[in-house]
Amino acid sequence: MDIPKTKESLISRIFQQYDKNFIGELTAEQMQQIHNNIRIGGISLPQVCASIEYSCIGPTVEESEIFDLLQEMDRRYYLVQDFRWEFSMLDTENSDTISEEQAKWFVQSVHGKWFSKKKWEKFLRHRAVPKSGVRFSEIEVILCNIPSKEDYLLEQGEDERERQERARKEAEFQRLLEEERIRRKSMKDVAIQKAREQEEMDEEERRKRRLQDEKERQQRLREKEEEKNRQKKLDEEEERGRREAEIRAKKANKEDEEVEKENQRLEKLKRLREEQEKQWKKDLQDADECEKIYETAKAGEENANREADNARDRAKRTADDNERREAEEREQRARLNAKENRNKKIRYNLKVAVKRRDRERLPPAVDEFKKAKLPDDDMDLAKAERLLREFQARDGLQKAMSQRELKALEKAIAYVKRSGFEMELAHELLEANRILLQLRRLERIRAEILELKQSTVAEIRSYQKPPEIVHVVMTGTFLILGHKEKETKVWKTVQSLVGKTGKEGLKRRCLECNPDNIKDEDAKRAKKLMSSFDLDDVRDVSAGAATFYVWSMTMIEEKQIRIEAKKREAEEKLKEQKEREEKEEAIKKQRAEAAKTPIDTQKSLDNSETNPTKTDESNETGN
Repeated sequence: MDIPKTKESLISRIFQQYDKNFIGELTAEQMQQIHNNIRIGGISLPQVCASIEYSCIGPTVEESEIFDLLQEMDRRYYLVQDFRWEFSMLDTENSDTISEEQAKWFVQSVHGKWFSKKKWEKFLRHRAVPKSGVRFSEIEVILCNIPSKEDYLLEQGEDERERQERARKEAEFQRLLEEERIRRKSMKDVAIQKAREQEEMDEEERRKRRLQDEKERQQRLREKEEEKNRQKKLDEEEERGRREAEIRAKKANKEDEEVEKENQRLEKLKRLREEQEKQWKKDLQDADECEKIYETAKAGEENANREADNARDRAKRTADDNERREAEEREQRARLNAKENRNKKIRYNLKVAVKRRDRERLPPAVDEFKKAKLPDDDMDLAKAERLLREFQARDGLQKAMSQRELKALEKAIAYVKRSGFEMELAHELLEANRILLQLRRLERIRAEILELKQSTVAEIRSYQKPPEIVHVVMTGTFLILGHKEKETKVWKTVQSLVGKTGKEGLKRRCLECNPDNIKDEDAKRAKKLMSSFDLDDVRDVSAGAATFYVWSMTMIEEKQIRIEAKKREAEEKLKEQKEREEKEEAIKKQRAEAAKTPIDTQKSLDNSETNPTKTDESNETGN
């Protein structure tokens, strides 16, 4: 619809009148002034803003929008007049306010079916003082606003969406609630399960604790019982060790007494042997006579064999029967004479070997005598065999004494006694018994070392600053075992040596120590170190050190005895060799003299043939 030019010019003039800044726009306040100039009282600023919102594009008013805006403002102006009268009808108390319910009814009666609950609720939410009386100025804009179907439908759509959203949220809430319920139930079940499991675990823990307590109690009882049994066993072992020590001591004393008695008896036998040695010297003189007879018989055998050979040759060469028979008879007589001389030579060779106690000559003489199957009328064969057994017993005894092994020495002594050579070997038996006592003492010391308790050894090792006497004893002990003295000056080194086990253990090394392997200078140094105190001094300080003191002194003594024994053995060998050489020289001299005087020898041979047992009978009488 075209606007008349007069209207346009009027509107233009009004616009220019109020647009003093020439911005091309008018504000709500300016439009309120314009309307107030047209209508008495005008309308409120909120009504002006609502009119601008309804009629204009933006929050300000352009020149082309003024006419439509003024019409909207007039509409609201007249409606306000009517609505104010109706409001006063509802305001029965003349308080210029009505209740929220009355205000809602008032707005709803004006808008009819297009009444918007959403907008009303929004109005209520934005009131300055909720639940208070509603003034007309609060609802005049709502009353004058023209509701439209489009707004209603849009609001309905929004309500539907809100309802659906609420339904969705409600469903989601119910789902979450169900999940929460299930989760809580599950958590409750889990909690119950956990509580049950925790209770079971606690019960199991209590059961284990009870079992552990019971086990510990049983363990304490067992340990107590084991300690009691161990202590009892230690006491029993100590008592058994004490009894065994007493038994060993009694046995050792008894053995020593037996050896002493044996030595006394051997001393008597030694005196008898001295008398026998006088007889042996006399036999040596008789042996010279027998040696001459032996040489004569040997020469006679050789002469008879030569004569027999000559007669046999003559018998072969002669043609005369009488001469041949005579030669054969001479040969027979010579053969018979040679046999008689050979038997006499064998017999007197055995006599000489027996009387001279010749070790080298005796075995072949016995073999020759047995081979010839001669009758043992003079018991020379029995004497020779006994003498051989005596030599064997002496050799075995001397070998055992040289080896200084207890079992071998006891066996050799027993063989001598069993064979009946106690008088013949009285001197050797005395020496063997002396060595036997020493070896038994050494064996007892080794037994004490073997039975030495580990706690006793540990006591020696436990010293941080040992008594001087203990340090000296252990230094001497390790000197004997082959260590240098400077190694043992530091006590920690001694502690480490004492603490070793196995093959390097102290007890084992003491048991396996051989006196022959001890160096002479080490034995002398150890003896010098430990000679400043005796066994009682050591025993008062340490029982373990006392055992090693006794062992060390015994090993030193054994070493010295063995050194002296080797010296004596070397001297005896030299003496025997010298005597053997002198004897051989004398025999050679006798044989040379016998060879120079064959006639005298033959006469003595003839005399012995007439009375062959005269000399032997005199010898037997002497024996």
